[in-house]
Amino acid sequence: MKKTKFSLIELLVVVAIIGILASFLLPTLSKARKKAQSSVCQNKLKQISTASFMYAEDNDNFAPLNDAKNSNYWSKRMSQGGYLPAITAANSNENGSPYKCPNGAALDTYYTNNYSQNYRLGQIDSGGAVYTPYQLTSSHSNETAFYMDAWNVKNNLFKSYFSEAKIYDSNKEKAIARHQSKANIVYVDGHASTLTGSQLLIIGSEANTTEFWIP
Repeated sequence: MKKTKFSLIELLVVVAIIGILASFLLPTLSKARKKAQSSVCQNKLKQISTASFMYAEDNDNFAPLNDAKNSNYWSKRMSQGGYLPAITAANSNENGSPYKCPNGAALDTYYTNNYSQNYRLGQIDSGGAVYTPYQLTSSHSNETAFYMDAWNVKNNLFKSYFSEAKIYDSNKEKAIARHQSKANIVYVDGHASTLTGSQLLIIGSEANTTEFWIP
């Protein structure tokens, strides 16, 4: 049987064709990967909100308080109370952690996380100022923020974070809109969706007494 031989030019043509096909496929694969990461993030937000509803049932319909002054963050209450998996130094940055977004910044302590809670649901800031919490009872629960992608590793969501510098942080892992210029959010009624950076800027320009903030 006569062996088929390929010239160098023919081999180069084949390699060039493969290269062209790869250049078409890589952007598609990259986009699919980012979409998958966003879906993982959104599922974690749903997990957190479901656990928070369980916590609220045991605590007069209040979400877990975020006591930043004493580093007793809402996530710490949730994990130590058995509502979410326990977090240690060894697993706090693993993708299995409920508080770690696939696209988020590295967590610097056990209970900092990539998701923030609406500060109107209960907050004691680092200086000791107390924000009276609202119960999870609302006639517009589908419009009130519960948890969403955080800026950096901040546990609470404040109106002041909805600035262009934080929404589109040059460090993409710290940015709020880190999923292809969108942020994942879950509302007080439990449904999840996304908000664009432009939508966040509009919310940041409005009063912190709107239905987005207050149940």
